[in-house]
Amino acid sequence: MSATNPETDERFLARLLAGDFLLWSPNIQAEGFANWDRIFATRTIEKAPTASPLPTGEPITDVTFEAYGERGDVESLMRDEHLSGLLVVQDGAIRLERYAKGLTPSGRWQSSSMVKSLASILIAAAEHDGLLSRADLVTDHLADFAGTAYEQVTIEHLLTMSSGIEWTENTDDLHSDVAEHYIKVIGARRVGAIQEYLKTRQRAAEPGTSFYYNTGDTFLLGLILAKVTGRTVAEYCSAKVWRPMGMEQPGFFMLDGDDGQEVVGSCCGASLRDYARWGLLMLNDGVAADGTRVVPAGWVAQATSPRAPAFAFDFSGVRGTSSPPMAEYAGYGYLWWIKTGGAYEALGSYGQWLHVDPARGLVVVLLGAVPRIPYLDPDSPEVRAGTSHMGSARRARFIDAVAARFD
Repeated sequence: MSATNPETDERFLARLLAGDFLLWSPNIQAEGFANWDRIFATRTIEKAPTASPLPTGEPITDVTFEAYGERGDVESLMRDEHLSGLLVVQDGAIRLERYAKGLTPSGRWQSSSMVKSLASILIAAAEHDGLLSRADLVTDHLADFAGTAYEQVTIEHLLTMSSGIEWTENTDDLHSDVAEHYIKVIGARRVGAIQEYLKTRQRAAEPGTSFYYNTGDTFLLGLILAKVTGRTVAEYCSAKVWRPMGMEQPGFFMLDGDDGQEVVGSCCGASLRDYARWGLLMLNDGVAADGTRVVPAGWVAQATSPRAPAFAFDFSGVRGTSSPPMAEYAGYGYLWWIKTGGAYEALGSYGQWLHVDPARGLVVVLLGAVPRIPYLDPDSPEVRAGTSHMGSARRARFIDAVAARFD
């Protein structure tokens, strides 16, 4: 802020809180996640005039599962996995729904990186509208990236996290690119700072040869969407997803600053049921609740098949290595995590999961506020097993137990 336009106390506190959200304590975390749009700059995704129905089916509240040698149930899952919301939808009907940590059916919870999968849907929608192709170069739409390491990078490379651009993705390292040149500048509302930093990056690998999880790259997808549609990403998302799917609540995208660019790689906001509607759109091959085809026919199958080359993901950001939890994943599609067995997921830090199982017509949403490892009991089974801030194996085993109900 300049001397003639000093920073208000409210803005100062929001910037301080936002820039350090990777380190929030459990005392702050849940309330912050439920009030994200009061801390960060955001843009509303307008909802449909009438919500699409999500009828209530036969309840399955008695689900039990085994994890870490212990028996768990719905109540222990809510407690031990720090859940704020849990929703099971099967064949279009709600079979289980729980809320905690102040979240309500009309409340919104930040998505962390689950929004990357929504960005994938929006890119597909733009392709269906004839506005772009996955084979397009980044520079076909963003001319100011000519002469940078992105010159030979395609939209498909961005969708499969295989751009080859040098970047460090480690949310435990506050000097990593994702912390220093992404989260902190978003918190400080420095419009345009992310894309200018991306222009300085060098190439770590040839495009399309290896997977490396790069949240910075997804920012370019938002820029491309705005350019080709001539609309804000929030407006386009409302027209292509929120309204056709009959979302119950307005959503929001986080922005890189006041009246800035939508951040399509991190922390949008939606209600628990509306996150489930993302999954229902995918289950229906991209045909929305109102009958509108949103994405090209067959795109969902392509997006949710392993497509990333040399797939390996490590939570500490080491290239070419995988953390133990990744053994349950067959690969990475178009910004979707592909499970072994045919299911797929949108995943976000601090416990945001959207699980889609086409074979069973099943959508499971888990929202939460998983604390950072220093705030967890060092003797807890999940810490001893090398868990992450994504959530522990209890979640996967719960989902397995739910799926077994519908075999």
